[in-house]
Amino acid sequence: MAIEVSSGRLVVVAICESARLRSLAAARGLTHRHLSTIIDVVRDIPAASFPDRVRVPEGAGAVVAEHLPGITLRKALDDGPIHAAKAVAWTLRLADAVQALHALGVVHGALSPRSVLAGAEGRPIAPVLSQLMVPPVGPFCPPERLRGAAEAQSDDVWALYATLYAMLTGKAPFAAATRDALLRAMGSRPQPLSTFGVEEAALQEIIARGLASERRVRASDLSELVQILDGWERNPRMLPPPAPPPRPGATGLGNTVTGAASDGPDDEIVIDDSALPDDQGRGADVPDDELATMLVRPAMAALMQASMAQASAASATPTGMAQPVPAPAAPKRPSINPFARKGNPVPWLVAAALLVGTILVFTLGSRGGPAPEATVAAQQTVAPAPRTAGKPAITQDPETLRDECVTAHFAVDSFDGSPNFAFVCEEPNFREAAERLHAMVKRTVIADAGNDAAATDVDAGLPLEVVRGGRGGNAGAASSRLGWYELPAAAIIRKTCCPGADPIVLHETPGSCEKLESVVRRLADDSAKSVDLAPVARSFDKAVGCLFAQRIRHGYAYERPPTAANRAHFQQFLSRAAIISARR
Repeated sequence: MAIEVSSGRLVVVAICESARLRSLAAARGLTHRHLSTIIDVVRDIPAASFPDRVRVPEGAGAVVAEHLPGITLRKALDDGPIHAAKAVAWTLRLADAVQALHALGVVHGALSPRSVLAGAEGRPIAPVLSQLMVPPVGPFCPPERLRGAAEAQSDDVWALYATLYAMLTGKAPFAAATRDALLRAMGSRPQPLSTFGVEEAALQEIIARGLASERRVRASDLSELVQILDGWERNPRMLPPPAPPPRPGATGLGNTVTGAASDGPDDEIVIDDSALPDDQGRGADVPDDELATMLVRPAMAALMQASMAQASAASATPTGMAQPVPAPAAPKRPSINPFARKGNPVPWLVAAALLVGTILVFTLGSRGGPAPEATVAAQQTVAPAPRTAGKPAITQDPETLRDECVTAHFAVDSFDGSPNFAFVCEEPNFREAAERLHAMVKRTVIADAGNDAAATDVDAGLPLEVVRGGRGGNAGAASSRLGWYELPAAAIIRKTCCPGADPIVLHETPGSCEKLESVVRRLADDSAKSVDLAPVARSFDKAVGCLFAQRIRHGYAYERPPTAANRAHFQQFLSRAAIISARR
């Protein structure tokens, strides 16, 4: 862990050999909503920039990456498997991040549930792939990699199939304690999904192709995986097209799975996943008292030396490079290190919380006053710690908290004065409450903020009055820009800001379309669970689209189905709602 001097933000630093530096340099600055960012790659670094316990090999350099606190997918799976629709949606998002890396010629090489963040602070849409967070894990590496083959982009494709299997079942597709035993296990197909109660014939076939033991018949093209999973989302009952014939290639012993692995290749692959520390940074078999003895005591001298060396190291450190300082541990909110493959930061994380006070006393006492660099570093060490939920220092009345909560779901200055939003929680006619709430949004705010959205619909060929309205002249539609999404937006607000409110009730529409009441309720309930809302949002789209397709008189004021602009504004709303939920 380190603090970047130029910005004061908490970052992660790793020491890598020159070959790995060249690969990571290609991904420097790449930004993707489902990928942690590599901030900088420094090839020549003075050893004094790091604590004495950190060894800097000859020719090695440092990599600085974005720090993303959060819970890993592996930890999330302790609570059970993930629904098939959500698992596929997450796999598609991870595949998009991997495609961005592959486009630059970069291989991730260590994709597994341990390197995937199921919930990352500052990222409203899960998941996020952390680059090189942990070593490669055996079941998530193809057989040829286990035999010592060099990393290849097809390794990442295998890992995506294996991670999808893990999300659906809660288990890795293969398991063994040794490399040879794992290779033998890969000679057979993993347990069927039906063994775990997942009756998805199409997904079973898709995974079987992606985890085939023989490379010639295995599905290893990333774009093919994306296309097949996208087709499954559209029609989960439709089986994928027939597999192509086996690719030509050698069929000798070197290409069979049951052969022995090379004798301990130096590839950092961890065969037994249980041998790694868990996501709290603690080994599975280390008691608390032994953990404290192992981590805190050896770190004492190094931390004190690091605090004394900061001022002198600043002059030798390249301008803007992050200076390593101990970061505080955050109990039960694990800090995700994208570069744990090259070193273990756990001693610093555990010891820092106990020693920050000692460091400050030592620094102030030895100089008669704080050195500017040391003081800033000490302050920044504490500042980035994740905020934990708790009661506010000043207790406000429930009505004020409710009104502030509702207002926070909208853009700044969306309402005149300080409106009373009691009706949002108490109005039994939920449809009228939703329309009334969104009709209160000022038109001027929309006019200033809605240009991009309006362009989206105009480009799609819709008339201007549709862009500005959507309800045939109703003022609320012109204000909210959400159209049909006013219903789920109001339901989420009611769920968040109105503890104990009655469940929403919507009138029942005729016909066979899915009832809006049930899907809107699901959206509101899922919003409180920090889960992916994409599948149920699509269900809402389908339910509304069905009303128009069957020409059903639905009784709502919205004259047209949701537009691309409506969806974009609803996504902005969800981003604000996610931030509010995290703060609460």
